[in-house]
Amino acid sequence: MQKMIFAARGEQGRIWRLDTERGAFAIKELIVRQTATAAAADVDFQEAVLATGAVPMPRPVRTVTGEVLVDLERHQLRAYEWVDLLAMDRALAPTIIGPTLAAIHRVHHAPAGPLIGWYTDPVGAVRWAELLQCAKAAAAPFVEEFAAEIPELVRLEALLEPPANLQSCHRDLWADNILPTSSGGISVIDWENCGLADPAQELPMVMIDFAWNDQQRIAQLYSSYLDAGGSARVSGYGAFTMLIAQFGHFWELAITNYFAAKVPEDKAHNLDRIAELLNEPLRIMHLEEMLDTIASVR
Repeated sequence: MQKMIFAARGEQGRIWRLDTERGAFAIKELIVRQTATAAAADVDFQEAVLATGAVPMPRPVRTVTGEVLVDLERHQLRAYEWVDLLAMDRALAPTIIGPTLAAIHRVHHAPAGPLIGWYTDPVGAVRWAELLQCAKAAAAPFVEEFAAEIPELVRLEALLEPPANLQSCHRDLWADNILPTSSGGISVIDWENCGLADPAQELPMVMIDFAWNDQQRIAQLYSSYLDAGGSARVSGYGAFTMLIAQFGHFWELAITNYFAAKVPEDKAHNLDRIAELLNEPLRIMHLEEMLDTIASVR
């Protein structure tokens, strides 16, 4: 007998556990729709990483005809082997996180998904002003905090630099996508956004989410990454491009989706996202401290 149970909701989709006679599977109901071409490309990269045996991750499931994306009425579905994941833990050992990222960066897979502006481009002062105006007009509960944050967001965006060494990367390696498992160890999930990026711009994103303002952990993570053969070297403010660009687009998306929400669940979800961004705001001083720490490692 088959049984489907709701398991989790992320930014990209809702996850259901499907229990079958063949075992358990994770069924991902996409909120952000994909094309068949994009889905096939990200699974090709996933399978290339899986083949190394060095990165613990769920195995994507193909249909009998080799497809990975299924349209069912109004829904898009993807399937993965089920992994019993635990809650996000930013205190995971840097000596686990560093080598895992190094193993991903050692996989040079082509072709890759295209480079897109979410990871490289600023939101921009004009768009920030538009979003603030909308927030004021709607008397949004976050309007004052958002207005105070905009000057810093603009200063951060002035540091963006084009990526230099492009290769296939995960591109979404935040702490909620590198999770502990019930059997021990970790699992790297949510590969749907993988594609071209500069590994040297992906590494600081992982470091800040797993170490935030703990310089000892930052040094340990970077050192363990290098010791494991990681290819990226962090140097200069341009290395934080992916981090800064995504922080900005997280803000833009959360506010846009808050206004577009048609059901209370979605409105509450985006208010939670805004609260998270306000709780741990990114500051240039954080980047300065990280650069000093990184320079001392090697």
